[in-house]
Amino acid sequence: MMIKNIVQYEHFVWIDIENPTEEELYSLDLPFHIDRNLLEDALEPGHLPKLEREATYDFLILRAYTAEAKPKGIEVGEISNKIAFFIHEKGLLTIHRANFEFLRNKEAEYEDVDALILEIANDILMTFEVPLQAQADKMDEMESELFLKGGNHLSIKSLYFEKAKVRLTKKILVITQNVIHQFKVDDKFKTTLQDIKDTLVDMMLRADEIIDDSNALFNAYMSFSTQKNNEVIKLLTIFSAFFLPLTFIVGVYGMNFRFMPEINWEFGYYFSWLVMISVSVVIYMWFKRKKFL
Repeated sequence: MMIKNIVQYEHFVWIDIENPTEEELYSLDLPFHIDRNLLEDALEPGHLPKLEREATYDFLILRAYTAEAKPKGIEVGEISNKIAFFIHEKGLLTIHRANFEFLRNKEAEYEDVDALILEIANDILMTFEVPLQAQADKMDEMESELFLKGGNHLSIKSLYFEKAKVRLTKKILVITQNVIHQFKVDDKFKTTLQDIKDTLVDMMLRADEIIDDSNALFNAYMSFSTQKNNEVIKLLTIFSAFFLPLTFIVGVYGMNFRFMPEINWEFGYYFSWLVMISVSVVIYMWFKRKKFL
């Protein structure tokens, strides 16, 4: 169901439209003579951040992180939701499908549109703060599981999803940075805009660090798996080295030829045991000398 909120400030009006259908949006009497193609962009779920300048208004799309409900999301639309801004000096129109708590807490008086947009943009960036920290903590947990507990309970599938999410997060942040660099505000808001740019750089660096950690963790996991496989092969090789000559001896005396002197010999059975034990001792000593055991 569509929700439409109108907030009248001293110098401009803010119209916020939540969860509209295509028909509902097109039926509204919207300000600024908005282009229909831009309305389609505003409704497209997976649209990436962008900024377009029209004759009388600017069209801006930003994405907020909303992936808590879908921990295995690996698509842009699964980890984030967008807010479309139609910006005019006398008004602001925002369109979004998701319910954003930070949009409902804008009761302060804003002197102009730029002040409100910059605060919303900062709120959007802050939605990435907790997920990035959670992903960093997850990498630390996986690293501890691998290096301190042997990695027996480490899920490579979980590692893949975490890596995919943080790569998508960085992609969104990089595109957002490009958009923010194109954004122009009044001189009195340049410090606020610079703070947002600095926050973006910090978050991208943190995303890079998590990606590096996930790559290192994946490589370490593969090395551990290879090492475990090598240990299994080594153990099987040792067993084979012991039993192959013993199997050969048993096979020789199991051929059932008519004339085999040891078969009729009184101590033939004990002699065969002596030979097999001697062979095993020699193999054991050789492995010890080569430090295979």
